Amino acid sequence: MKSIVLSVVLVMVFLLTTLSCSIRQEAFLEVDGSGSVSFKFKVEPFFLNTVQELASLEGGKAEENKEWKLFDVEKIREDFAKKSTFRLTSLSSTSPDTLEGSFTFQDVEQVFRGEVELTKAGIISYNRTEGKNTIKVHLDRENFKQITSFLPVRENPLFQMFGPEENEDTTQQEYLDMMEFVFGDKGPPGVKASTIELKVRVKGRVLSQSGGEMVDGGVLFKIPLMRVLLLAKPLDYSIVFH
Repeated sequence: MKSIVLSVVLVMVFLLTTLSCSIRQEAFLEVDGSGSVSFKFKVEPFFLNTVQELASLEGGKAEENKEWKLFDVEKIREDFAKKSTFRLTSLSSTSPDTLEGSFTFQDVEQVFRGEVELTKAGIISYNRTEGKNTIKVHLDRENFKQITSFLPVRENPLFQMFGPEENEDTTQQEYLDMMEFVFGDKGPPGVKASTIELKVRVKGRVLSQSGGEMVDGGVLFKIPLMRVLLLAKPLDYSIVFH
């Protein structure tokens, strides 16, 4: 669930490590720290089929595995309901490979305070001083283990082998070869084409940013998913606005 929760803190979308997918979000921030987020996650059909097979290998009866879902909408709703810092306004999964929705929050600083493990690990930081709001994200192989996800399959050891912790000495070509072995011919081009995008719009003015590009009304953060999957170099992103 935390991957959705982290969307509130803007560039945390980069931390969602779903192979062969498109992740697009748009966040709107008021200068007082309130705002809203809309999101859409979509995975490639070939990836969904393979992940379902991996989930079935984790154990359990065949009839139990029939109920397995990549996006468990009811569970996500329950997790949202446990959080007092934001309100879910829409959530749906009209097909097994897609999840989309939106939520609002009144104070992004309170959301940050709620993610204690992530702030202690140096993954996220938020500072509001002298009318300036600063949000920073730092992700590397050392702090990656602090990240959890609402995707149940992430707990499957077979699935974990695709993440940066298990591929410290893996080159990009070796990783693509592994994708081809697991997912077939569609694996390598699917991963290479996968991107994570987040557009942050602010009601005010962006003073500076790093890791993205300035667009009308805010900043667009766009990253090839391969960079997250391997984390050969740390990822750093920030935005300062008032």
